[in-house]
Order: sequence, then C-alpha cells, then structure tokens
Amino acid sequence: MIWGVVVTVFVTVLIAALLAKIGPLDHPRPRSRHQWPIATGGGLAVIAGVMAGLLVYVLLEAPSPGLGRIPWVLAGGVLIALLGALDDVFDFSPYIKLAVQLLVSIAFCTMIARVEVLPFAPGYALDVGPILGILGTTLWLIVMMNAYNFMDGSDGLAVGVQSIGLFTLALVNPDRPLVAFALLAAAAANIVFLPFNHPGKRLFQGDCGALFSSFIIASATVLQSTGNNPRVSMYIGVFVAAPFITDVLLTLLARARAGRRLFQAHNEHLYQRWLRVEGRTTGDLAWRVWGLTAACATLGFVVDQTNSGWSLPVLLALFAGLAVAWFLMDKRVAPLDPAPVPVTPAG
Repeated sequence: MIWGVVVTVFVTVLIAALLAKIGPLDHPRPRSRHQWPIATGGGLAVIAGVMAGLLVYVLLEAPSPGLGRIPWVLAGGVLIALLGALDDVFDFSPYIKLAVQLLVSIAFCTMIARVEVLPFAPGYALDVGPILGILGTTLWLIVMMNAYNFMDGSDGLAVGVQSIGLFTLALVNPDRPLVAFALLAAAAANIVFLPFNHPGKRLFQGDCGALFSSFIIASATVLQSTGNNPRVSMYIGVFVAAPFITDVLLTLLARARAGRRLFQAHNEHLYQRWLRVEGRTTGDLAWRVWGLTAACATLGFVVDQTNSGWSLPVLLALFAGLAVAWFLMDKRVAPLDPAPVPVTPAG
C-alpha cells in the first residue's frame, strides 16, 4: 500500500504546483473572500494523484485480482468533477449541475449499489425495497455533494474536512482493501493539497475537487454498508459530514424563511457570517471546524466499531446538539442581510 500512497502524493504535489502557475483563474465576485484572481481547478491534481496511486497499488500491491466496483465509483466521481471543472470556467446554471448530479447518482444507485435496509436500533431495521432504496440513496449522494461544495468558500476549510472524512472511512472496513486504499489515497491527496490552499491561498480546489471528494465519500459509504460483507453502518458517512450538513440545512431553512431563492449563490452560511467579525481569520475558522469534524468522525467510528446498531440514535443526538450550537452561534454573528423587496412595475 505504501508505494501507491507515495505515487499519489508525488503526482498530486507535482500537478498542484503546475496548476498554481498556469491553472485557470478564479476572479473575485461579490460573494468571494479573495480580492485578486487565484488559480483554480486544483481538484484535478487530487484526481490525478488518486488515479496514479490506485494504478500502482493494483499492479504491485493489491492482495487479490479484480477491481470490483471501485472503477465505477471513480468514473462517477470523475464525471461529476469534470462538470465542476467546466463550471469553474463557464459558471453553469445550478439546474444544469443538479441535472447531471441526478443522472450520475441514479446510474450509481441503479447499477452499482444502493441502501435498501435502514437500521434504527439494535435488532430493528426497515427494509425499504429497491425503489425507495434508489430514491433515498440518490438523495444521499446529492445532499453530500452539495453540502461539501456549498461549504467550500474559505481557505482550507472543505479540503481539511474532506481529508478527515476520507481517512475515517478508509479505516472502517479493512476487509475491502481496494475500497480502503482508494479512500486512503484520496485522503492523502487532499492532505498534501492542503498547503496549496491554506494558508497560502495559491490554488483553489474548485468545484471539481469538492465534488470529486464528496462523491467518493458518499458512494464509498454506500459500498461499504452494502453487499455480502458490509460490517459498516451507512451512518458513518453522515457522522463525518455532520457539521457541514447541519450548516447547509439550517442555512437553507433561514434563507427560505427570509424569502430568498434557495438555488442562488450566496455568502450567508454561518461560517461566512462568523468571518465577518473583525479580527477573525480563515485559519481560526478552519482549525475550529476541523476539530469539530474530527470529533464527530471519531464518535461515528467508535459507535460503528463497537455496536453499529446504535448509530442512528447517537447520530440524532449529535444533530440535536449541533443544531442547538448553530442557533446559539447564529445570535453572535452577522445577521442575514434583509431580503430584497420585489418591485411591482407601475401599471
């Protein structure tokens, strides 16, 4: 496994350094935090590193022949990432991006894997069947991809959280070494990419990086919790993303109550409003969120490895705590700007 990781790290750093010099530029927009053009598309370095490392691992180190379903997971991630890379340049409509995400997610759930059994507590589970399994797993993939992408607006924030989630998932099921290596390689690629993004702000991962890593996290969660030897609760993927999911859902709720368009780009997430307070830096924010994510991931890992049947009750308690913390913090940060009042043309 070591040589695959070494190759992943080398290729990621090499291509990230190149993209930092020649990559497409992300020009400042009204909702941006940077004041000058920054190279973007750094997610391409992560993708290249993962692919190169996986190739070396399969050729030199894999314990058994056969790639299983990993190539299809990576193919879906690359397709979603390609959409993100094009969006970084052409700024597509959110409806186009959502349509492509839906197509890839439905294809994955139909042909690769889906969750059809939802455990509630030890000894209690609900078999939802294939139709609801496809719909529910598709929703899971869509929510995860957009949660990470929405939160990718501060130096190092999303990349660090992605690294924690990928590394946690790489540890949960050693009986699937190819899946574990793909997750470990993606975690290593994100970690060595982090110095390019935080605190130097030399290179953004772009939508392609956020969408690729989040699709790998979401789809690997489904793979590891289904099949002949699951040994893993699907809820582990929710634990590692719990802080992001909480902020995205509660921010959308706040925007809906304020009469805003939910699919419009904005800078009203709690972390963005937290940064508006004078003296706070992106570094301060990143370390806080990384620590919170690591705590949630550790809790999920411990529950999963000791008695995964209790995952859902513990997860619900975790979300309740995160929601309370969100509302308390919401009172201490910059409020949402007043919603624009629609102007009725004179008749």
